[in-house]
Amino acid sequence: MLRLAATKTVGLCAAAAVGLAGCGLTSPSKAPPPRPSPSPTATPTPLPSAVTVLAPDGVNFRTGPSATSSVVGIVAQGVTLPVLGQSAAAGGWWEVKGSTATGWITANPEDTSTGSFQSYAAGGSSAWSVLFPTSWSFAQTSSGAITFTAPGGEVITVVQAATVADLPPGAPAGTGQKSVGSVDVYGITTSLVTYSTSTGYLAAVAFQAVPGLAFLITDRAPEATAAQDFSVFLDTFKFPLPASSPSP
Repeated sequence: MLRLAATKTVGLCAAAAVGLAGCGLTSPSKAPPPRPSPSPTATPTPLPSAVTVLAPDGVNFRTGPSATSSVVGIVAQGVTLPVLGQSAAAGGWWEVKGSTATGWITANPEDTSTGSFQSYAAGGSSAWSVLFPTSWSFAQTSSGAITFTAPGGEVITVVQAATVADLPPGAPAGTGQKSVGSVDVYGITTSLVTYSTSTGYLAAVAFQAVPGLAFLITDRAPEATAAQDFSVFLDTFKFPLPASSPSP
């Protein structure tokens, strides 16, 4: 009887293919869901190799990344220093290596830049200077204007005269104004006028720098992105004035 009972049990299990669990058997387990792939780790942005001072009167060289840190020197406009580190504190700072010490200078893009620049300085009683990218060239026209030309066709022109009234117009006759804003050029606030043209970007500023010396600075370019280059040019433009304090 034990043998028959065992036979019946086996028979029932064989016949009930859908009831395996009742015979002490289980259905094959499901495969585990695939695990999500780990997100790739962001690659840190590499530090630039060097930074150049744009501020006309230089920037303070401090012992730490803060405007309250001790000032140990001044880095003049146009000086390029190797970058050792960076801090996002208080507006951003670069740790740089000077000739005899390491320290910190501001990372404000109006005062410093990781781009590569060269300097132009006009001589004589109406001396002025400016920084412009190393890939650009400069030349003097027959009228005495100085032109700075980028490889892509952008041209910034500087014209000087005794007074603003003696300067030529900022755009050809009949050219309509597109917008009028304000800009600071070495401590003097003046109008920045952009014009409507079919050839790209055209902007101009005209101002009386000191008695007997006025400037017209124009920018022509194929694209409106030139406004950024023009902004850096105006930020670094310097003319005879009593020196002011360096940037923080």
